[in-house]
Amino acid sequence: MYRVTTDEQSQPQVDALPAAALAAFAEARTMLEVAPWNGAPYHRGSPDSPMRALTFGPRSEGDIVYLVLEDQRRVDILVVLWLD
Repeated sequence: MYRVTTDEQSQPQVDALPAAALAAFAEARTMLEVAPWNGAPYHRGSPDSPMRALTFGPRSEGDIVYLVLEDQRRVDILVVLWLD
């Protein structure tokens, strides 16, 4: 299991998510706790990079950009976007 964290930039983005996005974000966050490497590489030219991206929501309205710190079993959420 990985520990998922937010910082002073990403936490306000999470807090600003609309109510309709909360369940989908919670599911995505749970996935990050157990299988963060399942997200797409953030840079297509670096498929093994720890920078990853995950799309979430019923119509893929949300994106999470995050960093996997394997040695610490930690996932740092860097950016959360919701396009409505």
